Amino acid sequence: MDHMKRQLSFNQLSEENTKKLRNELLDELRVSSIENLSNELFHEIFDYLDGIDIYEAFSNINYRFQQLLTSSPVLYKIELIYSLPRLFSLNIRTMHIMGNLNDIYRLIFELAALKYNKLYLYGNECSISIPLATGKQLSTIEYLEIVHYYTFDELSDLISYTPKLRHLNLSHINQDDSTIETMSPINLENLTSISMYTNYINFDEFETFIQNIYSELRTLHVTFSYQDITFLDAYRWEKLILQYLSQLKKFSLKYYDNGHSMYSGERTQFNSSFWIERKLIMNMEINEYKILYLVSPYRKRWYEDKNSTVDYLESTQLTINYVFDGEPADFLFMYIKSILNRVQIYHLDIQRKISIDRLMQIIHLLPDLITLKINSLAFYRSFFNEEFPTTCSIEHASKIKKVYIENTQTIEEVYFLLHVCPHMEFLNLQCLHGTTIELFLRDILNKINKDLRLLCIYVSKADDNMIKRLSTMIDNEKLLSNYTIHRELNDIYFQWK
Repeated sequence: MDHMKRQLSFNQLSEENTKKLRNELLDELRVSSIENLSNELFHEIFDYLDGIDIYEAFSNINYRFQQLLTSSPVLYKIELIYSLPRLFSLNIRTMHIMGNLNDIYRLIFELAALKYNKLYLYGNECSISIPLATGKQLSTIEYLEIVHYYTFDELSDLISYTPKLRHLNLSHINQDDSTIETMSPINLENLTSISMYTNYINFDEFETFIQNIYSELRTLHVTFSYQDITFLDAYRWEKLILQYLSQLKKFSLKYYDNGHSMYSGERTQFNSSFWIERKLIMNMEINEYKILYLVSPYRKRWYEDKNSTVDYLESTQLTINYVFDGEPADFLFMYIKSILNRVQIYHLDIQRKISIDRLMQIIHLLPDLITLKINSLAFYRSFFNEEFPTTCSIEHASKIKKVYIENTQTIEEVYFLLHVCPHMEFLNLQCLHGTTIELFLRDILNKINKDLRLLCIYVSKADDNMIKRLSTMIDNEKLLSNYTIHRELNDIYFQWK
């Protein structure tokens, strides 16, 4: 009896294994047969199928089909409305030329749950010729980002489909847009934020754009590279904001100037009471080929502590990102002079390693400096036409009160700055690599001038035991009197009277 049961179980197991093996063999034969078909034939087959069905049917067969789906030049047709009912965010980037974007935007606007949409076309000229929206064609989009060619008339028609729009991000790159003067008004009661980059419209045209936006904007961030100096007219901005942007809470302006035209008008008034009340200030950056003028909310700086009072009238800072080291600095000096025709500079931030003579050449042009921040100093001579430091540069440097060296490489850098800035009150620097903090501190304290009262040294391994050792050394060697020492993370502060 047991023998018969065992034989039956064996027979059943054999049948199951046989079926399994037969099915596996058939699957292999099917795949093998499919494998014999060319990619071109599959491309023709795919043209009759929906993109989602293609992916579900072929993506898990083997590596060949995975590559065929992801690397194929064929554009797959996808019925977005029925395969994506819960799509909230859509980001499209393409280099494929799309002469007319009507079908793309029509599909986008039909997505029932879409909240965020970005369409980014790389350098492609295109057009949009959709009619104004009707009540049955409205989209749920709240955040719309447009990075492609468009005219402002096209923009008016486009966003008539988005009554719930709250954030609008625009990159306007049409070189010839004569439609802005006849732009249709845009009524978007939910719109609170606009970010815009453009290099082809002037201030008057931008003003027309804002005048045609009927909404209570609270945030406006704009970037311009079209050469129109009116973008730096603080009075025009003040008038525009008061008249058309009365609810504005956040504002930033970036204007890229080529620096080649010398400005001879009055200095900019971004330090008037209107801007100070809103804590908005102007700063500048010099890059290799352009000047960036930036109006934005004031941010706490390295030379301020929690008890500092901000003097907005003397808060203008120049940041230099390219020092033309090892080459003539004619462009650099031209950029600085162009800036000084519009605004006074009180704070200087040099983001690159710079030679001492190039540094003094820059200081020679800046008579009102209060603070100086540099990446690091080099003691080699740059390409220049006259001897530095001059009497004028020494005089200007003597007014500097606070100095920060981000990457201290030699003790000579510290000695040099203590010498040329004799009225320095605050010195912030990094401890030298390969030097003990005790030796580094002793060298500095033996060279301090009479006005220096605050010293900050960054030490990567600072701890409480280090504070005790330094305090003992200072007391034993009488390096300071009436002083305090404390640590904030890796920064050690020494203050004395």
